[in-house]
Parts: sequence; structure tokens; C-alpha cells
Amino acid sequence: MRIHELNCGTLNVPGGQAVFGVPHFVCRCLLIELEGRLIAVDTGIGCADLESPGPRLGEGWIAQVNPALDPDETLIARVISLGLDPGDISDVILTHHHRDHVGGLADLPAARVHATSACRSAVEDGDGRVMPAQWAHRVAWAPPPTPAHPWRGQACWALDDIPASIRLVALAGHSPGHAGVLIENAAQGQELLHVGDAIYHHAQLACTAPPAVEAFAAATQHDETARLHTQRLLAELADDRSVRLVNSHDPYL
Repeated sequence: MRIHELNCGTLNVPGGQAVFGVPHFVCRCLLIELEGRLIAVDTGIGCADLESPGPRLGEGWIAQVNPALDPDETLIARVISLGLDPGDISDVILTHHHRDHVGGLADLPAARVHATSACRSAVEDGDGRVMPAQWAHRVAWAPPPTPAHPWRGQACWALDDIPASIRLVALAGHSPGHAGVLIENAAQGQELLHVGDAIYHHAQLACTAPPAVEAFAAATQHDETARLHTQRLLAELADDRSVRLVNSHDPYL
């Protein structure tokens, strides 16, 4: 197994360094090379988003986060830059359904899309954070995940035709069906957990995040009680050397 961490969308949030303590934010996706196939975790901002940013991303969101909209940062371009074929991406595992995580799905129409049942329902029921234009292509949904043995007390799901070492972990609060993606044996003696948007900033793991980060997390949450519970869980895991945490947007985590 080989895991690549890819920035598939720089977000030049106004006042990033002064207000948030980071020069910019990213859209961190994973690309897993495994047994002759490629598996992606989230897809970032895609090619169609660059062509029609307003309808697909929303003018208000664009003004808020100021995305670079760089064609070299699409998942397709990142994969090619690694000397790999995007056509070999057989599956995409989503942490959740928000616009900066799913824009590249349209670039991979043959890839099977895995998500929690609640996440898929949010898409199909037209949750308020869904951008319909990003889902206008025919999505190749994989069969629903099935319950697996809990991981550190958290509910888990196994994914169809995906090795058992890669599974979804419930990290509730940010959005309906939000989940992390756990990869066992990602490194010698270490697991990797992509926590999606369960946290935005590394300082949240020490409960010392800039007030603007906490305000933004609260403004974008689905369930405050669940979000704060998840944040406390991740803060405890941050001290565990057997687990490496990465999130979607902090360039330092």
C-alpha cells in the first residue's frame, strides 16, 4: 500500500494568517495505491468546478473562501503528476458531501462512490449544503456500507469490495453522516485517520484554536453536541502515537 496526500484546492481565506494562523487552507484528499488499483478519499475541487464555478460552488462560498481554482490542483491533474492514470481510480470514499469534497466526482464517472447511508440520503434528499450541479452527472453509488466492528468505541462500516483495512468511522457533528476514513497499517505500526471536517485546525486538538476557527466550526455544524464530542475524541487520539490524524483543510495537519 502507498498513500499520497494531495491538495486538491487551495483556499485563500481572507485574513488567513492573521485571523486563523495559517497562510491558506487546503482541500486534502488521499490517493491510495493498492493491489493494482487506485482509491481516492474525497475529490476536492474538480475540472467542471473551474469551468462553471458559480453554479457548482456558489458565488457566496467563493467570496468567503477565495479558492485558487488552479487546474493543476484538481485530483485528475494531481494523479497524472504522480505518473499514474486517473482511469485507474476504481473507487472514491467520501468523508461527506460538501462542495469542496465532491467537485472532482464528475471527472471520475466510472468510479464507485462510497459514503455513509446518511450522507447519501442527504445528497438524494437535497440537503441545504448540496450543490445540485455537482451531482448532475450519473453517480455510480457503491452498495451501502455494512456495520463493522467498532474502532476505539466509534461505529464503523465496511465498504463493498474494499479491503477490511480501509473503512469508515463515525465522526458525527459537521454534516449528516459525516465520517472519517481509517486506513490500518498505513505506516509501520501506525494507522491513519482522515477526519474530514471534524476539525478545521490543528489547535482544536489542544482546545486552543483561534476564536474565528471555533466560530466557523459552529456556523457550519449539523449537530453541536455531536461535533464537540467528536472533537474531544480526536483530541484524545492526538496523543496516541499509533494513530496519525489528517484533516481536510489545515495545511499543518
